Amino acid sequence: MTDNRPINETSVDRREETVVTQEPGSAASEHTTRDVAAERRQGTFQVTQIIWTLVGILEIALGLRFVLKLIAANPDAGFARAIYGLTQPFLAPFTALVGTPTSGGTVLEVTTLIAMAVYALLAWIVVRVIRVAIDRPSARTITRSVHEQAPGAGTESTVHTVRRD
Repeated sequence: MTDNRPINETSVDRREETVVTQEPGSAASEHTTRDVAAERRQGTFQVTQIIWTLVGILEIALGLRFVLKLIAANPDAGFARAIYGLTQPFLAPFTALVGTPTSGGTVLEVTTLIAMAVYALLAWIVVRVIRVAIDRPSARTITRSVHEQAPGAGTESTVHTVRRD
């Protein structure tokens, strides 16, 4: 009962296959349903995890920048210079958006907070679009039936096994 036609897996959610094995005194059949959509979801999950990890790293760096500016950290210190240099390209689109209040060396860099919100929102939108475009709900079930007949003994046994992934 195996369908040997080529299958375009991008347009098929499920592919079913039945394999029957016969030996003297016994017959076994295994019905496999391959869930192409679930396999695709696994790849999607990995991509979205990478996106969230990168955005998380960016958010941490921007948060550190905000705190360093707020506590008036020495901009010539190596750590502060590295954080400012790393985050500056990501703040460039927001530089002249709003004023930056200062008081005695302390800087309330509102543009950093706006950038953090915008980048988190953009990441959320990208992940949602990826999930909507690729995800399709489905499941995989494997059913195995074995029918055995002992030669000369006249006894028969049938075993049915169902596994859901």
